[in-house]
Formats: sequence, C-alpha cells, structure tokens
Amino acid sequence: GAPAVPGAPADPAAAAQPGAPAGQPAQAQIDPELAQAVENFWHYGKTFRYDLALAEGQRVLSKRDNPPSVLAAFERTAQQRGDNLEQYLLRWQGTQQLKEVTSQIMTLLNEGRRARSADPGAVERNVRRLADVGRGHMLAVRDLRNSGELAVPIMIDYLRDPGRAEFHAGIRQALVELGRPVLNPLVAVTESKNPDLLVAVVTALGELGYGSSVPYISRVANGNDYPAAARNAAAQALQRMGAGNAQQMNVADQFYELGEKFYYDNADIAADKRDPANPANIWYWDEGRGLIRVQVPQVIFNEIMAMRAGEYSLRLGQASGGDALSLWLAANYKREAELPEGAPDLTRAQNQPSAHFYGVNSGAQFLNNALARGLRDRNSQVSLRVIKSLQEIVGRTNLFSGAQQGGGGGAPALIDAMSSADRLVRFESAFAIAAALPNQGFQGQERVVPLLAEAMSQTGVPSAIVVMPSEDMANNAAEALRQAGYNAVGAAGPEAAVNAANQLPAVDVVIAAEEMGAPNVDRLLLLASQNGRLAGAAKVVLVRSGASPYALRAVNEPLLSIAQVQDVAALKIAADAARAKASSLPIDQQSAGNYALRAANLLQRVALAQINGPSPVFDLSAAEQTVLLSLRDPRPDVVKAAGDALAHMNARAGQSALLQQAIAPNASDDVRVSLLKSLSISAKFFGNRLQAQQVTTLDQLVEGAQNQDVKNAAAEARGALNLPAQQSKTLIVNQSRV
Repeated sequence: GAPAVPGAPADPAAAAQPGAPAGQPAQAQIDPELAQAVENFWHYGKTFRYDLALAEGQRVLSKRDNPPSVLAAFERTAQQRGDNLEQYLLRWQGTQQLKEVTSQIMTLLNEGRRARSADPGAVERNVRRLADVGRGHMLAVRDLRNSGELAVPIMIDYLRDPGRAEFHAGIRQALVELGRPVLNPLVAVTESKNPDLLVAVVTALGELGYGSSVPYISRVANGNDYPAAARNAAAQALQRMGAGNAQQMNVADQFYELGEKFYYDNADIAADKRDPANPANIWYWDEGRGLIRVQVPQVIFNEIMAMRAGEYSLRLGQASGGDALSLWLAANYKREAELPEGAPDLTRAQNQPSAHFYGVNSGAQFLNNALARGLRDRNSQVSLRVIKSLQEIVGRTNLFSGAQQGGGGGAPALIDAMSSADRLVRFESAFAIAAALPNQGFQGQERVVPLLAEAMSQTGVPSAIVVMPSEDMANNAAEALRQAGYNAVGAAGPEAAVNAANQLPAVDVVIAAEEMGAPNVDRLLLLASQNGRLAGAAKVVLVRSGASPYALRAVNEPLLSIAQVQDVAALKIAADAARAKASSLPIDQQSAGNYALRAANLLQRVALAQINGPSPVFDLSAAEQTVLLSLRDPRPDVVKAAGDALAHMNARAGQSALLQQAIAPNASDDVRVSLLKSLSISAKFFGNRLQAQQVTTLDQLVEGAQNQDVKNAAAEARGALNLPAQQSKTLIVNQSRV
C-alpha cells in the first residue's frame, strides 16, 4: 500500500475532486444560434454598425450558461476571418456604445478559458505538445500556465510511465517554466518512492529555487527509505539552489519553520488566487493512482498546510528550534475558526475529532504555547478556542504548567490573557484561573476577581465614556450615544473619566475630544492604560484634521482610533468603528446573561473554597460592590446567582442586602425564596450580622408572608441566625387553639 501521508484524509478517494487525471473530455459544442450571434456581432463591430452589434452582443450574453461554448464560437470566428481575437475585443471595449457589452463578453470568455484549462483532455493535449520544439512547446506552456496546478497530475503521470519516455524531457523542462504555481502539487510527489520520478521532481524543484520546497527536498536527501539515486539528486538540488549541505540539515526544524510561514500566510506555496471564489487544492500522493486533489475553501488552505508541515516535523523528530505540536494545535484551532459556516473540510475524515479533542489531549503546557501565539497575533477567535480547552483540564496541579510558581517569571499565557485587548479573552481566561482554585499566589492574581466582577455586570449593551472640555459638552455627547443604544456617561477631564468608569458595568470605548488639549488627552490615555476597567477598552480621539499627531499613533496602536465628527449623531459610528478596530468580540444580551451567571457561580466557588481553606489567593472584596449591585439586576437568574455568591462571601453588608432585596415590592416569590436561603447560608458561615430593626423586619416576614415557600425560607433564615427565642415562642402561642 501507499505510505502514510501527513494530513491525508482517511479515504482520499472519497474526497478526491474532479480534476485528477481521468478520461477524455467532450469538445465544446456550439449551437447554431450562438454561432450566428457571434458572427453577426463580429461583422457589425468591424463595419462600425455598433447599434446592431450591441443587439447581437446581448444575444451572445444570453448564452452565458455555457462559457466554453461561447469561447469556442469566438475563437472559431476570429480564426476563420484571420483576426486577432483580443485585439478586436479591446478595440470595441474602448467604444462608448459597445464598452459594457464587450466587457461582459470578455468576462464570459475568461470563464470559458478557466473551465477549459481544468479540462483533463485539453490539459493532456497540451502536455503531449510539450514534446514539440520551438513554438509548439512554447504555446503548450502558455496554455498549461492557464491550467496551473491542474496540469501537474497529468505531467507526473506521463513522467512515471516508461512507455511515454519521448515526452519526459519536454515535461521536465515545462515544470520549471511553469514556475511557482506547480509547487503545491509538486512537493506532494516527494512522497513517492519511484526513483526515476523522484529524480525528475527534486531536480525541477531545485531549479525552481523556492525556499518552501527545501524541507521536502531535504527529507528525500536524508531519508533512508528513499532510493539512493533520489537521495543524491536531492542533495545536488539543495547545493544548486544554495540551501547548503543536506547532511547538516535538521529536516524537522525546516518543516517547523515552513509551518510558521504557512500559518502566517507567507509561504512560497500558495493557493491559486486567480479566482477567489474557487476552492484551493490540497494534494496527496498515492503510489498507485498518482496525485489526488482535495478541494477546500481558500481561507483554510494555509492552516491545513501548516498542520501538514507540523506533522512532518513531529514525524521526523520534534524540532529543536520550535514547538511543532503547539503550532499544529494553533493551526487546527485557526482552521476551525476560519472555516466558513456550513462549508466542509474534506481533508478531515467524517468522524474526525475536533481541535478541542487534540488540544485537551496534548495538555496544559502545549495549549499555553498555542494560546501565547494567539495572543501575540491578536487573534481572539483562536485564543478563545484554546482557553475553552484549557478550562477543561487546568487545575491546581497544572495551572502553572511551563511556568515558575509563586509569582516567578515565565507565567503561562493563560495568565497573560487576562490583559488581552479583547474582553471575552480576558473573561474566559479569568474564568479558567478562578475555576482552578489555586492555593498559592502568582503574579497577576489581582486581576482575576475584578474580571469576574466585570463579567458579572455585563448586560449586552455597549458602554462608553465621553470626555470633553466641559461637563455640558460631555453630557450632551453622552446623551446622543444613549439615544443611539449605548450606555454612556460624560466626564470633563481625565480624572473625572476614571471616576465615571465606576458608573458603568463595563467600558467598551473611551471617546476623548482633542480640543481638551494634548496634555489632557495624553493624561487620559495614560490613566486608562493603568486602570483595569479601562485598559482593554477602545479609545477614540476626536480630532480636528487627519494631520493630528494622534493619527500616527493610531496606525501603530490597535486600541487607538481617530475620528473627525461633525455632529453628535456621528459619535456612534466612531465608537462602533473603534470597537471593531480593537478586535473586541461583541457580547449580545443572551451572552451577557450567560457571562453574568458563570461569573457569579465562580465567585461562589472561590468564596466557598476560601471559607475553610488556607490563606486566600484572591481578594473577593474587589467584587463585593458588583455583587451587591447585582441583587437589583432586572434579570431574576442573575439576582439568584448573586445571592448564592454573596452567601459565601465574608461581606459585612451581605446579609442586610439579601434581606432588603427579599422584601422589595417588585421581587417575585421564587427570587424571595432564593435570597432568603442565601441569607441562611451566610448566617451559617458568618453568624448574625443583621441590625435589630432588620431582625424585626425578618420576624414580620416570618409571620406575615402570604406565600408558604417564602414563609418557610424566612423561618429558616431566622433559625440560622440563631436569634433569641422570644419571637418563636410568640409565634407558637399565637397559633395555638388551646
């Protein structure tokens, strides 16, 4: 059987697409009506009767469903008249009357050429013409260049067929003449063990001279399972292209470096981008069938190739210069993130596990390395996927995997992610760390609880601070944003802006007017960078002109934008654009509710772990005010979750706040029951913290509540507070029927 190929689908035959060598094509058929329309268009165009030519051109375009046939009709007409097809079309395109129709016809002809260039029969005829000398060979190369990668499978089939030796020299020459487009399928052929074919392929790759082919040639040169003739040819090819001595090369390192290039979309081997709507080709080698093509969306071509390069590196022995496993994981997460919704990736088997499966199986150290890459690239989609995997496997024993514990250097990326510019990345990383319940301190621990508090306060409505020279200007601008759907507050000056942040559940964008003066704007940006609630927010400076010094800063600072706003109505456009530039993923109202509940549950878990645990790592007082405010949240589930968290937090005002909200007129009975049960839990852990008047209020609830579940929960709370028994005696006496 064929050797295993990195990244090959489980059944290449099932995934193979049309375009691999097969059968002879039918020639394009030209129906008489189309032929007559083309003849008439050509005649009227040459005789300057453009009105009649226009009508015939429209008739031609009515046949647009068969571009190869239209192309064949035009080529036949031009050939019969001895005219140059392109020359006349360009002439008519330059006329006012025929410009539009001729442009559409030229587009249609190009579609016909693309369709014909993918036709295996047409490709094979051109491959056979490569044996000609002079003009015949040159014209065949020209036509094969239109076919691009799709010419290579047939050329390779001819090269490995000893019975077609008369074509070999012309094909070897043409592989070099076709240039960069042949790299993608040609490097896949290096999986072959056919000595004659390998010698031809590595020699051609060496003459092409592209750096991305070096790892493939080196693998042949250093592979003991390759024929000696192929190894020698590969070593000579490397010398010829100036790559160095094959015996001194670390092939695993070379594939790792190639994987990096693929990951960042700068490898010599690339998808055919002549038509972005067309799929990209991933090539696999089968010793019996030759090159097999699998088509994928162009947007994931480089990710798949990065994964394959990583697999080669891992197979050849882990690269010494880089972490091929983490590169592979990152590329796989990125592939999933960029795969269009509903589009298949036919390089993966039908039951192939997800990127998450391979991530959690690899462990925290390699996931942290993959996350570090996502953070460096400011790729929030990759970072979030890696963090979700980390959440499933990190705990006290491996939270600091790859880092020195106790606050030393080398903190894992999960901790660094809490400083990400993207809010969701910050939240998810804080969730992962909080859920791990670390029992020893670390550098960055002070960021965890404030992030949980910020997540708990999410509403799904974007928030903004508008900073202007005067309070009136700031308030007017904030009102305009509120009318546009923002939760906005105004501030006059940098310090006031920082204070205003406490009025908002979170801050998505800070808008500052340049007319405050550069010192004040700079001061604001500095204070924002030092403030946990403002550091990750987008910043917009409203400038007088594009020549503002902040325009240059905005080019290099992802969180900084500029805008020239003529009226307050345009503030929303500026705010939305700044948030988009900052790569901050949006939170809708449903997601906001989920984040609030998850954050509250984590605060409860952390508080519970700290009640009887060792010296606490996290300072929960940083979230106390947020939790207290959340008791008045309009979302009942958030109120209940806040009560559960507060029940376990050593907050002096917790019990009174729980009781106050439980008796609020607008509270539903199920919320009252939940809050009263939270009051019971707090009393069990921390004793009675209610004032005498509050105890009286609770007694009144015990006696007067109409709902029996509320009445029971109030009684439980009273009992847990261990209050004097007088009220209980009175309650029993009053109900007596003696």
